[in-house]
Amino acid sequence: MKIEEYGSQWRATLLRVHRESDCIFKLTLVIDPERGAKGIIFTEFYDYGPLGDDPGREYGYSVQAPYAVLDGLADAYSPGIAGPARERLAGGLATLVDDGVLGDGLALKGNQEKVLAGFLAAGVPATTDVWFWMNSD
Repeated sequence: MKIEEYGSQWRATLLRVHRESDCIFKLTLVIDPERGAKGIIFTEFYDYGPLGDDPGREYGYSVQAPYAVLDGLADAYSPGIAGPARERLAGGLATLVDDGVLGDGLALKGNQEKVLAGFLAAGVPATTDVWFWMNSD
């Protein structure tokens, strides 16, 4: 798991795979107290590089939750584990990747759906979002 910090934002890359189709697939967790109601964001991300006449595109399917529920989510994903909540939540999600519950082999939005179900089971008011970008060059 790769951890990066940018100002108040803390990002854990749970999985990064470079597919043969020249797509970079990633699962990430971003925690940012300054984002308030969207302070916890899990994203299933696809980055397709330019190929032939296709200039490239990116897709992101996320689950968002309020920063205020971080401790509860960490307890749900890593029960009985000590340490900072963001590391415990990331560690719990990383374990799901290691166990094959989350990962590269799922259908489109499959990771988003599983994480949403987990957040809702933890009693968290989670929402989903879709992000798309297409290179116009």
